[in-house]
Parts: sequence; C-alpha cells; structure tokens
Amino acid sequence: MQTRPLMTLQLRTAPTQETGEGPHGKQVTFPITGGTFEGQRLRGEVLPGGNDWTVKRADGVLELDLRITLKTDDGALIHMTFEGIRDDDAENGPYFRTLPRFETADPKYAFLNRLLAVGSGEIRAGSPVHEIEELL
Repeated sequence: MQTRPLMTLQLRTAPTQETGEGPHGKQVTFPITGGTFEGQRLRGEVLPGGNDWTVKRADGVLELDLRITLKTDDGALIHMTFEGIRDDDAENGPYFRTLPRFETADPKYAFLNRLLAVGSGEIRAGSPVHEIEELL
C-alpha cells in the first residue's frame, strides 16, 4: 500500500467530560477548542466546537469518534471526521490509529471528498497530534 503525507493535525482540548460507565464502556468526551493543520496542499486552523467522543472498553482500548471543522488559510471550510482506536498498553508500545474522512463544498479542496486516508497519533505536550496520510 502506498501513501503520501496529507497533513499534520494538532488539536487543543478542554477538560474532559466523563459521563460514566455505560453498557459499552466508560464514556469520555474531549471537547475540541481549536488547533492547527498543515500539509503541502492545505493548511489552516481547527475551529472550536468539535468533539472527540470516546469509549474506554473493558480491555483498556479507547474507541475514538472525532468530528471537527477545519478552516483553511484561504477561508474554505472542511468537515472532518474519524474513527479509530488508542491502545496505550499495546504489545509494541502505544497504538493510536485513525480513519479520517473529509467533506467540503469548496472546489479547490474537492479532492478531499474522494480520498481515503489513515492517521497515526500521539499525545505531545498534553495535546493530540495526528499525522494523516492519503492512500494512493
């Protein structure tokens, strides 16, 4: 499988909101307060108001469900979502992988509507950072 870099996404979050143990696991929401993204074909800011809804399963793995709005440096809005998992106790070290998807009405960034991507992430200085690759 071949990929090429699409962007680095850095998120800022507010304190978590823990709604407790449900039938599927412990529900924790990470409100998104902002951030940045940058790649060869697009760059800009993450608008406040998104969230990363997570479920911590009985085996310790976090299931991720992120929904945010990106605003490019030239004013285009892009809806971004991803699902993924985070396993801090993985056999080969922390594992943080996502499947991003994008949607926009802006013709300049219409290529995002048709691509598939994968991401890997880590926590740096208290903030999630995702390296997102376009699948070719």
